[in-house]
Amino acid sequence: MKKNKFLNFILIVILMIYVASYYVANSSYYEYKLQERTVLTNEKIKEFEEDVKNNENIDIKDYVVSEEVDYSNKISNLVYNFSDTANNVARKCIKAIFKKLSYLVED
Repeated sequence: MKKNKFLNFILIVILMIYVASYYVANSSYYEYKLQERTVLTNEKIKEFEEDVKNNENIDIKDYVVSEEVDYSNKISNLVYNFSDTANNVARKCIKAIFKKLSYLVED
């Protein structure tokens, strides 16, 4: 009996996740974000046109919105440094092992 209750609970949770994701996908959230980006682009185009009319200095960096997001944090940097160090140590160990093996293989 307990196994069936647990299985039913898991199935209900999966069904709820599916319904929630279906609702988000069909609620036009993606289209809203695209429209928001278009509005921002239209504002930048108007700003560019005004700057051209006023003979101001024009720099592309002022009109292009950077969409790159830096997701790094202290933990990811720490893990990256640890991974890089482990890679370097493993590479040195493998080189040393093959160097020793090369002495055994030589004629």
